[in-house]
Amino acid sequence: MKSKNEILSIVLLLIVMILSVASLTYMVVTKGSLILIVLLGLLFVVSVYRLFYVYNARNRKLSIFFDAIRNEDSSLVFPEKVGSPSLRHLHVSLNKLNRLIADIKLRNERNELFYCELIEQSATGLLSFDELGYIDVMNSAAKRYLGVIQLSNLKLLEQMNPELHQILTQLKTGEKTVVKNMVGNELVSLSVQGSDMQFGNQRHRLISLQDIRYELEESEIDSWQKLIRVMTHEIMNSIAPITSLSHTLLHFFQKQGKTIDPIQLNSSIIADTIEGLNIIEERGKGLIHFVDNYRKLAKVPQPIFSTLNVKTWVQGMTLLFKPTMEQHGIRFSTSLSKGIDLIQTDEKLLDQLMINLMTNAIEAVCSNPERDVPSIGLSVRKSSANTLLLELSDNGPGIDESLMDKIFVPFFTTKEGGNGIGLSLSRQLASKLNMKLSVRSKPSQGSTFQLEL
Repeated sequence: MKSKNEILSIVLLLIVMILSVASLTYMVVTKGSLILIVLLGLLFVVSVYRLFYVYNARNRKLSIFFDAIRNEDSSLVFPEKVGSPSLRHLHVSLNKLNRLIADIKLRNERNELFYCELIEQSATGLLSFDELGYIDVMNSAAKRYLGVIQLSNLKLLEQMNPELHQILTQLKTGEKTVVKNMVGNELVSLSVQGSDMQFGNQRHRLISLQDIRYELEESEIDSWQKLIRVMTHEIMNSIAPITSLSHTLLHFFQKQGKTIDPIQLNSSIIADTIEGLNIIEERGKGLIHFVDNYRKLAKVPQPIFSTLNVKTWVQGMTLLFKPTMEQHGIRFSTSLSKGIDLIQTDEKLLDQLMINLMTNAIEAVCSNPERDVPSIGLSVRKSSANTLLLELSDNGPGIDESLMDKIFVPFFTTKEGGNGIGLSLSRQLASKLNMKLSVRSKPSQGSTFQLEL
């Protein structure tokens, strides 16, 4: 609503315009003075201009205000002591809005400084770049892990480290991988994870880089300690009786440090000696077998990836184990979800891996007399994350919770006569095939071994 002053100004201007038009018309009709006609014309033009100026005064104020906001200028202040109440109210409202915008701007600047400092002080390397490779954010940790002082575009990294550049640009959202990179004179293991963000029409990628060499070293030391404990146990189990038996046999032929006369040997001593030597030979062969199994673990071949028809492969596994299943009265079932046709893998290594797991499942269900019908199921399906899952389930006795972290340790076994390399070798094969092998199990409820690709 316009103020009284504005309305009065408009009315006066309209009166001036009407009078100037009437006078101008009269002077033209009566052929009055040319100078007076020109002055009346100018008066009319000025009156029209002033009329529009007064009428658009508020629009100009709003235009100036929005221009100031667009230019991030919060210093604009409108006078609040004016005669017009409506104009005063407009000025007060604009000033309040301007102060509010200034407060929000200040708060955002504080938050930005806080988050920038937080990112900079983070021990995790953080890197953000757009579709063209231009870097938005890069903290000191990321520079250190990438071995650069400054980086404006990832194309520069491509020239220095093509492999690392390929990993950063082709890493899928949510995917995590481990890469090794030289940082100064040290080789570090970096856990790299990426995620994509969309801002309007632009897509940005956020990469996190975390040094996990200490975690890997601790895990490696723990694995070595477990391996050494198992190997020590197995070797001592063989060496101790061999040493004791050798000492006993030595006393048959030596008394007080002197070799006895062959005439003193009797058939009983000879029989005991032969039996003892047979035992020593048997335990020696056991040690050779143990070392040979260890060598198998150390010589897992590199995979040769090719296209595999999943349905054909499942049918092949079924035919391979059908006689064994029938022999032990095991109910075997398979399940293949729709839409799963071809995968890239090494068929021979996958076969070896599945044979190990299947053999383990057969032994499990056969060792569980509580089950009326031993059963094993093989299923192939897609997970919620769109990864391929191969699951082998059995209704065997299950695995005790205290043993879950030991079953993949080389040479660890709870089976009588077992060598303890089946599951350890299976995990190595899974790793070679870019798969993750895990297990779910409860005592007396069976186990499920899962391969995720």
